[in-house]
Amino acid sequence: MDRIISYSPFRISFGGGGTDINPFCDRFGSAVLNATIDRGVTVTYTRDAYELEISSRDFLKSFLVSSSDDRGVLNGILELFRNSGIDRGRLAINSGVPPGSGLGSSSALINALLLILKAEAGKKYDPYSLAKEAYELESNYFGITLGKQDPYAISIGGLKLMQFQKESVSCRMLDHDSGKIKDLERRILLVYTGNTRESSNVLRSQVELSAKLENPVNRTLENIKDTAMKMADALDSGDLNRFSTLINEGWELKKKVNPEVSNEKIENIIGKAMANGADAARLMGGGKEGFVLLVAKPGKVELLQKSMMQLSEFTIRISFDEKGTRLIQDF
Repeated sequence: MDRIISYSPFRISFGGGGTDINPFCDRFGSAVLNATIDRGVTVTYTRDAYELEISSRDFLKSFLVSSSDDRGVLNGILELFRNSGIDRGRLAINSGVPPGSGLGSSSALINALLLILKAEAGKKYDPYSLAKEAYELESNYFGITLGKQDPYAISIGGLKLMQFQKESVSCRMLDHDSGKIKDLERRILLVYTGNTRESSNVLRSQVELSAKLENPVNRTLENIKDTAMKMADALDSGDLNRFSTLINEGWELKKKVNPEVSNEKIENIIGKAMANGADAARLMGGGKEGFVLLVAKPGKVELLQKSMMQLSEFTIRISFDEKGTRLIQDF
């Protein structure tokens, strides 16, 4: 076959985000509740005899490996492939959402790229080792400040409680076939704010504050971690009312860690959502821009979606994806 195609789903985070970022994560441990969804990024590598070309519909750019101008992330990808011995062919990147939208898009891309490299080299992998390598690559090679949640959540897939403690990672998978979880899935909306942001810039202040052992930030992060664990218990018991309440509590705690994660636009979206059928609302990712996650009250998802479409041109329903990063067949 002359073509390799990999796919990584995006993730939504219900709670615990921020506790997976060092130094807090290694010192105190982390708990995050997340799910991969039916939107993601596809990377296609096509072999040919010409110098390596990379194109991205999302960046609206294409480059050749021999180009020397500064190209940021795309330059890093070209260098990564060249250093892995691939300097011929075509690499095409197609994403379901704009980069920097708070759905783990950068980690989804890195996971998918790594899987292409492993497939081309004939190397075996498992989701945990792929995620570990992706995290180190994104952090050290691309210089992105991120938590451990995204590469692992996306590589493993599914709805789960993830706990990190230094080098250990554990997953508590939740039952996708549960009637209550199916009900939750049907009630979720994502509302795009119309802008993206570089999450690293938002997270750096948290990293600096968390480096001090005794400070209000670390105490709040402990509360956020506890909230994520309670969310998993609420889902296990089928208590969606409690689950929604915990989402809202987690969002308020997130703003205590760094008030800059929100702004007037976000608060207006959340306020209107809560007045038009939402049970819970919070912004995805590091903050300021991207997607707002909503959980509608029973029977209110259509009303809520119509009201949100007055504020956003991109308001979507989603489904959970039980799988993580994978190779896909070329039909």
